[in-house]
Amino acid sequence: EMVVLRDIRLESYCEHHMVPIIGRAHVAYLPAGRVVGISKLARVVDAYAKRLQIQEKLTSQIANTINEVLQPKGVAVVIEAAHQCMTTRGVHKHGVAMVTSRMLGAFRDDPSTRREFLAIIGGQRGLAEG
Repeated sequence: EMVVLRDIRLESYCEHHMVPIIGRAHVAYLPAGRVVGISKLARVVDAYAKRLQIQEKLTSQIANTINEVLQPKGVAVVIEAAHQCMTTRGVHKHGVAMVTSRMLGAFRDDPSTRREFLAIIGGQRGLAEG
């Protein structure tokens, strides 16, 4: 059975501009024996988000760590976030969300597993309403 933790609030800082990145992470894995409490998944997100980051690297670090520690059949991480460097400087575009994903194992190799995960996390109301 797929374990999914949806809408994990995250706050990080852009390593280029040192302004906030605020959003949500969605994390899933397919256990291959070892299962952890859901708070551990949220803690992995928090641990990497506390650093100066770029979202692409943050997404990969979360997925890779869960994959290395749990050795599951698959890991999926999707992050949706608003970057204050887009709203407070430069182009001044509000309401823009950057979406990054990292799919490993069954989530990468099996389209039906990936679709199931994306359907579970789908239907989000948007960052502005959270």
